[in-house]
Amino acid sequence: MFVLGPLLGLLLVSRPRSPREWIWIVVSVGWLALWLGSRGDLADQALRAFGVLVTGGFLGIMLARPEPRPPFSGAVLAGLAAVAALALWCVALGLSWRELEGAIARNLTRTLERVALELDGSAGVNGAGRDDMGRMLRRMTASAPAWAALTPGFVFLEAVAGQVLAWALYHQVARSPRGPAPGPFSAFRFSDQAVWIPVAGLALVLTPGPKPLADLGGNLLLVALGLYAVRGLAVARSVIGRLSQAVAVAAGLAVLVLFPFVLGGLVLLGLTDTWLDFRRRLAPPGGGHYR
Repeated sequence: MFVLGPLLGLLLVSRPRSPREWIWIVVSVGWLALWLGSRGDLADQALRAFGVLVTGGFLGIMLARPEPRPPFSGAVLAGLAAVAALALWCVALGLSWRELEGAIARNLTRTLERVALELDGSAGVNGAGRDDMGRMLRRMTASAPAWAALTPGFVFLEAVAGQVLAWALYHQVARSPRGPAPGPFSAFRFSDQAVWIPVAGLALVLTPGPKPLADLGGNLLLVALGLYAVRGLAVARSVIGRLSQAVAVAAGLAVLVLFPFVLGGLVLLGLTDTWLDFRRRLAPPGGGHYR
C-alpha cells in the first residue's frame, strides 16, 4: 500500500500514455483491490485505514503546489497527518490505544504460531535448526505485547520509506513525471533539529507515567534511530563511493557478519553528522532533493 498506492495516484495525474505506465496502473489497482477487500481483524483494519490516509496525504502534499515538495519531507508530513487522522478515527469509534495494541499483539501471536506450525511440518529443516528456530519463535511470541507497542513506529518508518520509493519508481515509470527526480541516496539528510526527537522519546521512556506515554516515547525513539541509521548509511555510502571495488565488497561482507554492531555504528554516525557534517567536509553533496 505504501508503494503502490502513491505510485497509482501519481501515474493517474500524469496522464499515462505509454504501455509501461498502464501496466503498472493495472497491477497496482488489482493488488490494492485484493488488499483492501480482504477480511481482517481490528489491527488489519487500522493498517488499511492508515495506508489509505497516508497515500491520500502524500498525493495531496506533493501535488498541491506547482513545484512539489522534496519526497522525504512530503512523506514525513503525510505520515504525521495520517497518524493524527487515525487517532481521531479511533476516538470517534471509541477505540482506546490499549484495545488496538491488544489486537496487534493477538495478530502477531497468531502469525508467529502459524509460522511455528509450518516449521514443525517442514521437511527441509534439520532437527537442530528446527529446534533453534522454534526457540526463537517462542521467545518472539512471548514478547508479542512489547512488539505490538512499537508497531506504530515500524509502520511509520515503512510508510515513509514506501512513499519515497514510490516517488523514485514514479520517475522511472512515468513518461512525463511531475517534479524533480529524487537526488542520490548519498545526499540524504534531514533537519538537524530532529535530534530533539530521540531526546523527547528517551525522556518519555525514563519518566514514570502512564503506559501510553512510555509507548509514545518508545515509538519516537524507534523512528529517530531508524532515520539516523539511514542518514549514517548515506554518509557511509558517500565514503564507500570513493573506495576501490575490492574494499567496498569487503566492507559489504563485514556488514553482513557484524550487522548488529554496524547498525549501532550507523545510528551513531548519523547522529554525529548532525554536528560534523562529514559530507560537507569531504565534498559538496550532489543533489539534496531528499531534504
